[in-house]
Amino acid sequence: MNTNKPLFCLTFGAALLAAATLSAQEISADAIECLPNEANTMLAAKVTPEIDGSESMRLYFRRLNRTGAFYWVEMNSKGDGNYWTVFPKPEERDQRELTDEWFEILEDRDWMEGHDREWLEDWLEQQEHEAAEYYLAVADVGGNEISRTPTQLTKVLDRDDCRNELDAFEAGQSHNLTIGETTEIQQGKEVFHWLCDGVISRVNVDGVLRGDETCRACVVAGWLPIATTAGAIVAGTTIENRVPRRASDIQP
Repeated sequence: MNTNKPLFCLTFGAALLAAATLSAQEISADAIECLPNEANTMLAAKVTPEIDGSESMRLYFRRLNRTGAFYWVEMNSKGDGNYWTVFPKPEERDQRELTDEWFEILEDRDWMEGHDREWLEDWLEQQEHEAAEYYLAVADVGGNEISRTPTQLTKVLDRDDCRNELDAFEAGQSHNLTIGETTEIQQGKEVFHWLCDGVISRVNVDGVLRGDETCRACVVAGWLPIATTAGAIVAGTTIENRVPRRASDIQP
């Protein structure tokens, strides 16, 4: 069963996940109803008009807790403004109870619009696993957001209850993930509450690409997120003009 349901927001009804546009670009996507626990999920999106070569499409994600900051992965182009990428695998984590201090943080989130504390407490009590948040954004070469969607809240369910089959390209990327960081404290640490499986490299807040120093995953031959000399990820490489590409677009 494909868990990418047609265009919904936090009320879980039919609504467009559209960019809160900072420019003329608009981003739309099939929203994710759930993420499978300890498994990958694909997300597809469309941006109008198409971005240029100095911009990139990103998926930002994090688990729903008091301390986690967003990470990001770059999305792959299918042409005509269509993009896709793969979430890393959510780690097994219990959902924490809502506190007064935490609610003060969450009440300003995009997905809380139209909801109150009672709704949030009831929703959290129903979660067997720690939930996740995500949004999509067009970023310039310096990583600054040009346009973005509202932040969305999604469940993390057991794999039998949230299946999302990956095709060959998507499965290939799931084993070769480059994870971007948004705070300096994320550098040198595992991706917070996400599994190491498939994480091979990281990009820090300055745009510097490096091999992942905590997960120690190996690059799978034939699929590199970024092609470098001799086919290796070179520590200290600064990422500029990173245009998302499918594996078939990357030349050996």
